Amino acid sequence: MRLLLSSLFALALVGCQNVPVTGRSQFILVDESEVASLSAAEFAKMKKLPSDPRLPKLREIGLKIVAAARRDDKAGVLPPASKWEFAIIDDKSPNAFAMPGGKIGFNTGMFTQAPTDADIAVVLGHEVAHVICRHGSERVSQVIGVTIAAAVADEATKKSSERTRSSWMAAVGLGAQYGVLLPFSRSHESEADYLGVLFMARAGYDPAAAPAFWSRFAKSGKQTPEFFSTHPADSTRVKQLQAWLPEARAQMPKRP
Repeated sequence: MRLLLSSLFALALVGCQNVPVTGRSQFILVDESEVASLSAAEFAKMKKLPSDPRLPKLREIGLKIVAAARRDDKAGVLPPASKWEFAIIDDKSPNAFAMPGGKIGFNTGMFTQAPTDADIAVVLGHEVAHVICRHGSERVSQVIGVTIAAAVADEATKKSSERTRSSWMAAVGLGAQYGVLLPFSRSHESEADYLGVLFMARAGYDPAAAPAFWSRFAKSGKQTPEFFSTHPADSTRVKQLQAWLPEARAQMPKRP
């Protein structure tokens, strides 16, 4: 037990880093390159549409966003422009995702929600923000931390009754889910919204498209109470984006 706690403390010292721009302290226990390697393997399995005529535009907008984000990439997380891979995924659900190492997927179903260049920039700004913030590695690290906490609880209660052990393990599970994993997931999404709207504005796209996009997107599916959700409530998300618009507009390129 003592060795386990000592190891965890040592990992905590090594794993403390800060998110670009926001400065939030984050706990990362895994190497970014390892997560990128695993992500690339999963990305390779997906059903892509390399001949889709919308792909060049997606790549063009995406690389503009990456260039705009690079100003804040003090840690060198973002891969060079030549290493980024954009793919249109044959999936009718309105979704997009980013993986460490510069892999971005955009489902065919997302184009119904993002018909304009500015809408696409909203989505890609959000996804590039996830990459620069190392949210993928942070999530993996949180799961590792929860696993260690469960092992500590199991070890600490091994001489207790089965009922006591079950109660402790249930408490650890609920505490991890609602006290760590879900709140941090919502934090990651809000962070990606904030940085994403800055990046799209720097790239020359009107940031007002962001709250408009998410308002429209909210109407496409069922809402989940914020406490139980991995994402902020739609109303919370739109209000935050509207509050960030003046800062984002200030970063738009000056017209000659």
